[in-house]
Amino acid sequence: VTLTMTMPLTFVFNAFNTRQVHNPLTSNRSHLIGKQLSILLLLHNSLQLLRPGLAFSAASSSSPSVPPRSPSTIISASHRSFHQCNPSFLPKPPTSTRTSTKMGLSKEEILSDPHTAEDPYLYLEEVESDESIAFAKSANEKCLARLGDPSETETYERVLKVLTSDDRIPHVSVLGYEDGTGEMLLYNFWRDSKNPKGLWRKTTLSSYQSTNTEWTTVLDLDELAKKEDISWVWKGYVPLPRSLDPQSGYEPHSPTPKGRVTRVLLNLSRGGADAIYLREFDLLTESFVDPETEQGFSLPEGKTRARYKSRDVLLVGANVGENALTDSGYPRTIR
Repeated sequence: VTLTMTMPLTFVFNAFNTRQVHNPLTSNRSHLIGKQLSILLLLHNSLQLLRPGLAFSAASSSSPSVPPRSPSTIISASHRSFHQCNPSFLPKPPTSTRTSTKMGLSKEEILSDPHTAEDPYLYLEEVESDESIAFAKSANEKCLARLGDPSETETYERVLKVLTSDDRIPHVSVLGYEDGTGEMLLYNFWRDSKNPKGLWRKTTLSSYQSTNTEWTTVLDLDELAKKEDISWVWKGYVPLPRSLDPQSGYEPHSPTPKGRVTRVLLNLSRGGADAIYLREFDLLTESFVDPETEQGFSLPEGKTRARYKSRDVLLVGANVGENALTDSGYPRTIR
């Protein structure tokens, strides 16, 4: 039996980042596991691509050959080049004939557009409109009627108990060292049954390593949502690097680590949307930096990306005018 390749073997492999970083909280075990998982992922991808693209032919007529499946053309997201791959393990293409996203239009305007008239669900682009919310409620009711309410099952309660258990390992980030003691400052975002939106809290390394860790609340997202009457969802933060902050106390040539992160850019979204509000937060006072009295950074809702260039300057990717955003609404440039 001979094996004949009927398609080029092409695949994109994204390995784990195996960069080693010195961290007293981790060991080289994670580095080795990353390498092992990378090798397994490589073998898995190779087999998945080889299997459907091989045609078997025999020297004798008693062994019938298996005809190869017709390939389809897709675009690799990493190289933006065309490859031939078998469609059996690829997602089906969307059936919509929509050519562009129409935001801010009424349903009548959308349906009157000849380019979008064949997509009756384009009004769902306005995710907070009455029609979109009614559609979501109707779909939920149909699913619950057919499948039942999962919150009433034993499995749901068991999984929820695990996800909200206090026995979970609180993953932390190092944001500098405590003044005076020089202890490492560790920050963690924590959700549980009492704090569904979450707490941003801090502790020291010695307390973290103890059997009874003492946490100090930095920001209570449930209280903030109640105070501002907005269903805030945590989307992370961007710290001001100590080396860029003259007020951090950072000394690059000090024999012992010094300095702490004094400010961060908090990313908060309304109800979990992709678009975020960006607000500057002071870790020394544990409060937001007022945009008017303290000239704190505050950017309106959008798919914005921002990083500190210095304590008083930001590098920002945002909607700054025509052709500033991609088709998905993300910034094309940084300014």
